[in-house]
Amino acid sequence: MNASLAPTLLADGFAIAESGLEEAALEDLRQAVAPILAEHAGRGGVRNALARVPALGPVIAGPLRDLVRPYFDTAPVAVRVLLFDKTPVANWKVTWHQDVTIGVTDYEEKAGWGPWSRKDGGWHVRAPAPVLADMLTARLHLDPCGPGNGPVRVIPGTHRFGRLGDGEIESASRRALPVDCLVPAGGVLLLRPLLLHSSAPAAEPSRRRVLHVEFAGRALPDGLRWAEPFPEAPHP
Repeated sequence: MNASLAPTLLADGFAIAESGLEEAALEDLRQAVAPILAEHAGRGGVRNALARVPALGPVIAGPLRDLVRPYFDTAPVAVRVLLFDKTPVANWKVTWHQDVTIGVTDYEEKAGWGPWSRKDGGWHVRAPAPVLADMLTARLHLDPCGPGNGPVRVIPGTHRFGRLGDGEIESASRRALPVDCLVPAGGVLLLRPLLLHSSAPAAEPSRRRVLHVEFAGRALPDGLRWAEPFPEAPHP
């Protein structure tokens, strides 16, 4: 079933799939992430989520990795794991953007990379378009996300334009016919990082807990290394 999504991912840059997780497994995940989300209540997101919640490991290395595996030439590696929780006290808006920043182990000036930043003690850098084009994000929804829950909104096909500047993003968003990604509990939004996407505040804020996992198919070029490879990725 998952391989049949390949034409949609290629053309549109996103697709909605089933994780295969039963409600009991989803409830176990909700319970596992509850303490760290409570600790970060009001912030909306948690970085380094796998290190903070090791119980996420089996679902990342199992169902989610299996789901994205058909879209890579080699075994994919989870290279960044985040948690999001849109609630009445953390009900944010995200403007149109591409996901162009990745986490790496060390700061190294390299042509085509940058700017650089520090977030939660780790190095992050804007990556070249070929690196981003080889990645795929899986967003597992622990709660249903309907029209009133501030769903991710996408502009289909824009992942094929490469890394865009601010003016190009504004121009593309003005011409767009955006699509809201409505995902049931246990569903997975597959998203190419270069696809233009945004999110409005929830009109009916409740809980919208999402496990966000970025997968890559190979080691980074230019001597850089992924900050959070899981399972451990081989490096040249």
